[in-house]
Amino acid sequence: WGCRWAVQSRDIPLFPAVPPSGCDDLIGAIFELGRTLCRLQLSDEELALFTAAVLLSPDRPWLTESKKVQKLQDKIYMALQHEIQKKHSTEDKLSKMVSKLPLMKTICNLHLDKLEFFRLLHPETAMNFPPLYKEVFNSELQYSDPRES
Repeated sequence: WGCRWAVQSRDIPLFPAVPPSGCDDLIGAIFELGRTLCRLQLSDEELALFTAAVLLSPDRPWLTESKKVQKLQDKIYMALQHEIQKKHSTEDKLSKMVSKLPLMKTICNLHLDKLEFFRLLHPETAMNFPPLYKEVFNSELQYSDPRES
């Protein structure tokens, strides 16, 4: 509720180009995750390290050197644990953060489903997604024109 209020109170449209119908489950899950993470009161350092650990996921099917990614992720988790201890936070904070990983994976999969559906309905728009967005999701989706198939 707080996140929606904060966005609406600044008169910023949430998704001006895409009507929210059909994405309510995704948007709701994202806001719920946000609320849960906000309750943990993460410092900037903790949030940065947690974000890095999430992004460096060794279980992505297209990775060629997943063991190297796993080692890097382990180092990031150790740095995160050190950062949490340095701030005299409870050890429970890290377990609460890690417990959100399945929800984050679910949100990611739901996002990919919505993105694929959008790509099929609007291939011309999907072809013009920003380069970073295409790079991040290119391994999961093909941005070719489905009319060419």
